[in-house]
Amino acid sequence: MKRLEWIPQLAMDVEPIDSQHQFLFELYNRACDAVDRDEGGLTQEALLQELFAYAEYHFTAEEALLASIHYPEPELKHHKQEHRDFLHQLEHLKTRPLWELLDYVQEWLLRHVMSEDFKIKAYLKP
Repeated sequence: MKRLEWIPQLAMDVEPIDSQHQFLFELYNRACDAVDRDEGGLTQEALLQELFAYAEYHFTAEEALLASIHYPEPELKHHKQEHRDFLHQLEHLKTRPLWELLDYVQEWLLRHVMSEDFKIKAYLKP
């Protein structure tokens, strides 16, 4: 599986959001390593649970940040829906082969950080 590499261009220059994004990349990469080593069962289940739980934690933190900076309501609503859709899709894909779920996570994570999360930067600059 192709790993995700955190590069400085993905940073929003906001802590703890950048650290949380980096950790999501790390969780994704650990799951890729499990697929590459053909580890199954409990290892994959534990990785999925950790990814799901951390994504929920991160989304809560990110949404709190958006509320604190008075992110425009339509965009906030859309952003929250993106988060809910991601978690729903993870739940749906957890019965599929792990590589299918990871393909989705990779595509979604890169797209979301580079498009949706980067919109936040405009509201953080003085």
